[in-house]
Amino acid sequence: MQIIIISPNNKTHKYLYLGFTQLIILSGSAVVLLGMYVLLVMYCWESSFNTPIYSCYSQSRTMLQEFNRHTLSQRNSIIVDDFYVKQLGNLQSEAIRLKSLTEKLVSMSGIDIPEILLSNTPIQDSMNKKQYLPIDKFNSKTQRLSLVFKLHHQQLIFLQELLIIQDNIKSAIPKGRPIEGGWVSSYYGNRIDPFTGKRAFHDGLDLAGKSGSSIHAVAHGIVTWTSRQGGYGGLVEVEHGNGYITRYAHNKIIIVKVGDKVCKGQVLALMGSTGRSTGPHVHFEIIQDGKNVNPYIFVKR
Repeated sequence: MQIIIISPNNKTHKYLYLGFTQLIILSGSAVVLLGMYVLLVMYCWESSFNTPIYSCYSQSRTMLQEFNRHTLSQRNSIIVDDFYVKQLGNLQSEAIRLKSLTEKLVSMSGIDIPEILLSNTPIQDSMNKKQYLPIDKFNSKTQRLSLVFKLHHQQLIFLQELLIIQDNIKSAIPKGRPIEGGWVSSYYGNRIDPFTGKRAFHDGLDLAGKSGSSIHAVAHGIVTWTSRQGGYGGLVEVEHGNGYITRYAHNKIIIVKVGDKVCKGQVLALMGSTGRSTGPHVHFEIIQDGKNVNPYIFVKR
């Protein structure tokens, strides 16, 4: 390589010849000088701020990690604002209202329900408005309310079933008169037999009325007999469960058949004077646990 050096007055010139080896040495020296200059600048920079460069990098990295952690926390959280506070409060109030309603129904029904079934009270949690709430904690609150509603649902179903059973039991107990109107022509107990004129025990209650009048069931039950039977004439027998059976005798026409499910007040037959009878009436019997009892007690209920 040839280097030409020109003097300031342009009158003289000098020529400098550099070989390949000399050129390599010169380039290396320039690189070393440049490196030393950079190190000097870095040292001056560190001294002016009195903070190591690595320390600045470390602090920046720490701040970035903290930012990412906070951002992740927000992504895994929800902001509990006025809307969520109000909704959760409404749900908690509804749970308390359902519990109160259940207790009131129990009190009105008179059913003795173990206190353990009514002792679970929803817990009211206080929350500050517009705060970050972890999703798992929010889900925990809603799941707890869901369990409370499920419990109250089960309690109400249990109460409903008890009321149905209780109502069925009451409906299956004979009560009231088997006819509308009419009058009592013969009571339960000892009397003078109209056919023999002798004293005999009468195991039913005779209710007289107009021929063809409707005979009604006095309780829910299942028909177990519908045909003529000796002195009973046209007889309808209904089994009500709980040991109760009712009989309706001397019917002119029988409307129901064996196996029919009947409800209280349903028409079973039409009044007549069949069998051992002196006129249109219904011979009404009540059997409790296999023994005849006085029907008048049930009629007057």
